[in-house]
Amino acid sequence: MVRYRVVAYVATFVLVLATNKALVLSGTVSYSVWGWIWFAPLLLADAKLKQARRLARQRVIAATEARHAENATAG
Repeated sequence: MVRYRVVAYVATFVLVLATNKALVLSGTVSYSVWGWIWFAPLLLADAKLKQARRLARQRVIAATEARHAENATAG
């Protein structure tokens, strides 16, 4: 999963540079930061994945603690 994240960030950075360069070369703007908008969906997806990982980790810990508590009362 990490390698796909790296690929996504590299591809997004290339899109940023290409968008900014195209806008400047076309004469639309003299200086462009509009390309950085490409990072918004990537950062949102990354935040959702981070939240899902945190929730999954909490569920695994809760299940493990419940199993240990059950074994302690049964044994």
